[in-house]
Amino acid sequence: MTIQLIDVESMQKFSAEEVQPIVLHQSEGLVTLLLCLEAGQKVGPCAMTMRVLYLALAGQAQLSVAGEQEQLLNASSLVVVPAGVVRTLSAKERSRVLAIQVA
Repeated sequence: MTIQLIDVESMQKFSAEEVQPIVLHQSEGLVTLLLCLEAGQKVGPCAMTMRVLYLALAGQAQLSVAGEQEQLLNASSLVVVPAGVVRTLSAKERSRVLAIQVA
């Protein structure tokens, strides 16, 4: 088995025009994205076919899930969203969030 080391900091890419989802890893049943959001940018609303774990790395973002609000604060904030549930992620300030899609 070979491990893969990814330097997330070096992979970040911000754009004033739109959110830049960066694929960090993809394999059967697993996709890991780095979402780089400028203040005011958002992803969604959308419903994924897989459950998604959102882990805030930096900044502050609001995750709206099925009409409920969950505040993503810092690296200790983790939210798990079931498959098929509509969600929207919006940045209160420049933010980096890992979105881990799991089948």
